[in-house]
Amino acid sequence: MKAIITDLDGTILPQGENISPLTRHTLEQLGKEGIVRVIATGRTLFAARKFLPDDFPIDYLVFSSGAGIMRWEDKKILAAHHLQPEETRHIAEYLWNYNINFTIQQEIPDNHYFYYTDIYPRHSDYQRRVEKFQEFGTVIYHPDAIRTAATQVILILDPVQINLIEKIKADLSAFSVIRSTSPFDHKAIWLEIYPPGVNKGTTCQELLHLLHLTGRDCAGLGNDYNDVDFLDLCARAYLVENAPERLKPHYKSVASDRHDGFTEFIHKVFH
Repeated sequence: MKAIITDLDGTILPQGENISPLTRHTLEQLGKEGIVRVIATGRTLFAARKFLPDDFPIDYLVFSSGAGIMRWEDKKILAAHHLQPEETRHIAEYLWNYNINFTIQQEIPDNHYFYYTDIYPRHSDYQRRVEKFQEFGTVIYHPDAIRTAATQVILILDPVQINLIEKIKADLSAFSVIRSTSPFDHKAIWLEIYPPGVNKGTTCQELLHLLHLTGRDCAGLGNDYNDVDFLDLCARAYLVENAPERLKPHYKSVASDRHDGFTEFIHKVFH
């Protein structure tokens, strides 16, 4: 193995905690051995950097579920994928017909700024998200208010709306529609809509190509549905114990995020 890819939230960053000293030490040791260290997160660049200091021991950050790549050493953005304004308006017009609010994240590197709708009763997780980032949000009341390109569209589903997932995926098949679990309540289902072909897997593959590596050179660790695309790219793939039960039969397992599963993963891969 010449590279490792790990998710962030729920994998090396437990909810309500910090990344453990042991995880950081393990990443430092990998760097000394010349192993390329990649974090692939659903977080925006802004949100990821809240937990990753400038000297954090990684080499690359794949953020916003594959919409962008940052080289960590000099913080240079190597890739940024966007929805064009007309594509974003098309998605917004489609979603306007459903009883679901959504946010539209602006262009990288400022995709912590967002438009949001307030036309239906707010899902509690949606309410939490809007309130948490209120200073970056602008409410819109019609798709025509969208004037710029966007990184992604995010909608949050109630349990009774789960049957919409496959319909939305089919109706918006021209785009990349990715399911994930809320990083806030760890229960709500998020659907994130990206430019065609964009996900953690395709962008990690793009990065590996730049580094003259392939999935055969790589091991991956994740904890959720949006990690599957990069896990399936890797020659060796693991889940932490706190991953959804539906995913566990398909991958090997290590300890949970709270019990340093990352270090166990590295031990299994390299020893």
